[in-house]
Amino acid sequence: MNKVTELWGGPFFIRSGESWRKAIEDWRSDGGSVVHLTMYGLPVEDVLPRLHGKDLLIVVGAEKVPGEIFELADFNVAVTNQPHSEVGALAVMLDKLFYGSKFKKKHLNGKFRIIPSDKRKNVQKVQ
Repeated sequence: MNKVTELWGGPFFIRSGESWRKAIEDWRSDGGSVVHLTMYGLPVEDVLPRLHGKDLLIVVGAEKVPGEIFELADFNVAVTNQPHSEVGALAVMLDKLFYGSKFKKKHLNGKFRIIPSDKRKNVQKVQ
C-alpha cells in the first residue's frame, strides 16, 4: 500500500503487526468511528447520513470475521444483503460516502495519474 500511495497518491494507509482489536481501540481513542461492511448489516442508504463528517475505520468483512467485530463496530453496514465481493462492497461504500464525486477528477498527489481514454491506457508522469 505504501508503494501504491507513493506512485498514485492518496490518504490511504494500512497498519500491520498489531491486533485488530488494538487497531479498533486506537482508532476510537482518537475519536474515529468504526464501520463494518457485512451483508448482514443495515442498508448503507439508511446509515449513510450518520457517517458523513466522521473519520472512519472501515472493516471489510469476509467469511471468517470474528463475531466480536459486530459488537465493536459503531455501524454494521450492508451494500446488499446478498453474497458479494468484499472489494466490491468497499468500492460501493466509498462511492456512496463521497456522493460519487470525491475521486472522479481529483489528483491525489502521486507521481503518476491516469488520463481517461476509451481506446488505450494513458498514464502521465506528474512534473
